[in-house]
Amino acid sequence: MKLVSIGEMTIDYYFDQRLSFVGGISLNFAVHAKRCGAENVALVSCAGSDEAGSRIRRHLTNEGIDVSHVSGRPGKTATCDIIVNNNAERSFPEGGYRPHGLPDFKLTDRALAFIKQHDVVVSMFDQSQPEAFFNQVSTKINFSGLRVVDFGNWNDYREGHDMILACLDKLDIIFVSGNRGTVDFLHTISDEGTGLIVVTLGALGSIAIYQGKLWVQKAMPVARPVDSTGCGDAFQSAFTVAYLRTGNIKKALRQGAKQAALVLQHYGAFSQTGHSNP
Repeated sequence: MKLVSIGEMTIDYYFDQRLSFVGGISLNFAVHAKRCGAENVALVSCAGSDEAGSRIRRHLTNEGIDVSHVSGRPGKTATCDIIVNNNAERSFPEGGYRPHGLPDFKLTDRALAFIKQHDVVVSMFDQSQPEAFFNQVSTKINFSGLRVVDFGNWNDYREGHDMILACLDKLDIIFVSGNRGTVDFLHTISDEGTGLIVVTLGALGSIAIYQGKLWVQKAMPVARPVDSTGCGDAFQSAFTVAYLRTGNIKKALRQGAKQAALVLQHYGAFSQTGHSNP
């Protein structure tokens, strides 16, 4: 399996714990995909010319991830501040996300040619930077492989769900976080598209929807939860790798739940060595 993840990578700062970790939605997906058994994994993104950018490249190289299309640009690498409460739930303080050069990131013809060499392309939709991470690779380019998109939180779209609905017949796997109301709505229209929809429900588990059918997976119990940051990314990655290997939705949901439970037991979106103080 040759998988390429396109989009965000950051340094995550935990000021209460005085720790920092390599992170970001697309980077997290790539790392977990590699750890879950995808043979070839690449990340397409951009980093600044600072030490944070060098740190990210070193970490990805150590993970065995292809960084040949992590482009460099002058300035700082994206950063994200994270607060973790006593229940291990994470939140992002206002103004704590600093994307720096990410909103200006564009895919070159060379990068698009590289992407087309893969079996699976994974992208994200972020309403602040949609063009590079979504439109070019998810619906526009001629790509013979499978397309996977993380749409984030369903409630963030408010009344603007038309874009997601329009993609149901263009994408192979759609991830969205939401609640049972999200599931009920998507279930009613799932026959209209060919894509597999997976709704993550946090501590309530996850539900997959495909051609009018539902598969339910409870969250795996964790005795001492620490930090929920990256649990969704871990779930999505493990699910994708398992589903594309086996075609079994039930098994894929279970693998996703297992991977998310591992992440919940430590700070950071995946277990890391060499974390540092900010």
